[in-house]
Amino acid sequence: MRKTIVYGTLILVVVLGLSFSYIIFKTFTKETFQVLMGLKRRYLLLSLLFLFLYHTFDNLRLFILSRAVNLRYSFLYGYIMSFVNTFGATVTPAHVGGELIAVYMLMRKGGSIHKVMSVVTMKTISGLAFFILGFPILVWHFKERPEQILPVLEILLGVSLIFGAVYLGANFLLKKNRERPSVRRLMEGLRKYVNYLKIYGYKRKRYFALSVLSSVALYISFLLIAPALVRAFGKEGDFLELFLAQVSLLYAIFISPTPGGSGVGELGGLAVFAGFFEPFELGVFVILWRLVSQYLSALVGGLLFTLCLIKDLRR
Repeated sequence: MRKTIVYGTLILVVVLGLSFSYIIFKTFTKETFQVLMGLKRRYLLLSLLFLFLYHTFDNLRLFILSRAVNLRYSFLYGYIMSFVNTFGATVTPAHVGGELIAVYMLMRKGGSIHKVMSVVTMKTISGLAFFILGFPILVWHFKERPEQILPVLEILLGVSLIFGAVYLGANFLLKKNRERPSVRRLMEGLRKYVNYLKIYGYKRKRYFALSVLSSVALYISFLLIAPALVRAFGKEGDFLELFLAQVSLLYAIFISPTPGGSGVGELGGLAVFAGFFEPFELGVFVILWRLVSQYLSALVGGLLFTLCLIKDLRR
């Protein structure tokens, strides 16, 4: 896992550096810096409040699911996990690292691997509920505003093809021998894991339902960050239109093969938010939006994860 995080972080830095450099070169002018100086601070604080709500609901859903299998930890530790999980999701393709680090963080509180994996699995499933519920909205918005969604899909396809080719090439050149676990041990582990999953189906249904509600609230909080930042730029805009415009981008970011949706989030943001800003405002908005909604939490989470590792290594 450590190698994956290190390599993912390096890729993230490269892709992010290229994306931000492109945006700065393409959109920054003298007027851009004047816009930065005139940002309304109260709406910047509001965007941070929505970010805090995002982590609160992320914390809450995992807290609820953990209680369902008698895995206990403090709510404050839940916030630490939320930030650390964001770091893991940001430095790995398709956000898979967030789930892997969640397993590690829960096991630090004494949970068995099978119990912890069942909690993280149900967390992932509850998170998918938002994307299932939001799919009709995506289809409707695609029909109504294809000019906003098609560029995002094109960027996602292009990035996927590039990273797919890089992955296949690296896999061909750097084949590694991996030890295979015994079939008996694997089957026994799967049996225990499935038994814990069944608990949510017939004993803890309300826990799962509450986690689904928390997941929906989590993504709504995420989508509210951009409208708050739009107001910070002194723009009014159509709130519903701005909210819906992000849906396609959210799908693209979360299935992107790049770490944390880097590249896709930045370039897709240029396409999605173009109708709400002047050209010299657009780039700095996209950078600020990505910093607040993704990379600020990842930075805090990376620091907390490092502290957790140091503490565990000293034991």
